[in-house]
Amino acid sequence: MHGHLNEEGKQQAISMGDKLRSIKADVVICSDLQRCIDTAHLALGDNQELVFEPLLRERDWGPLTGKTIEEARLHPDIDNCGETIADLYKRAKTLLRKWENEYDGQTIIAFGHGMTNRVLQATYYGVSVKEIEKMDNAEVRQLDIQTPIVFRYQVESSEASAN
Repeated sequence: MHGHLNEEGKQQAISMGDKLRSIKADVVICSDLQRCIDTAHLALGDNQELVFEPLLRERDWGPLTGKTIEEARLHPDIDNCGETIADLYKRAKTLLRKWENEYDGQTIIAFGHGMTNRVLQATYYGVSVKEIEKMDNAEVRQLDIQTPIVFRYQVESSEASAN
């Protein structure tokens, strides 16, 4: 289930647009999940061309996908459902390499999902995702990617947690 924005989410996206419209972007890349696409269009307008990127999708929770956070937390084996944090690091590394190869020197606006965005930052900075502050809905963060990217961080088993 890809989900939809509620009224609060729509307002957050519109407010985020006020910050993003001042950025001269060469490309706008967006998760291909509908609520992310809706967020991008509300923030930047329906005429904004989007490059859809499955690597920006939210964490795949397997059988818990589509459940509320409260429902998912009731699952006794939540940390072993769907993608692990290590899987997300691999996905983030693949995405950063792709951006390095296809968009080096360009300004990208990217619309993704909270945990995926945090892991993307952690992968680039070479730190644990636990060191990256949780993101609010429609929060804007800037990542200045210096190339060539050198990946040094190894995911620890303690990072398999859903937190």
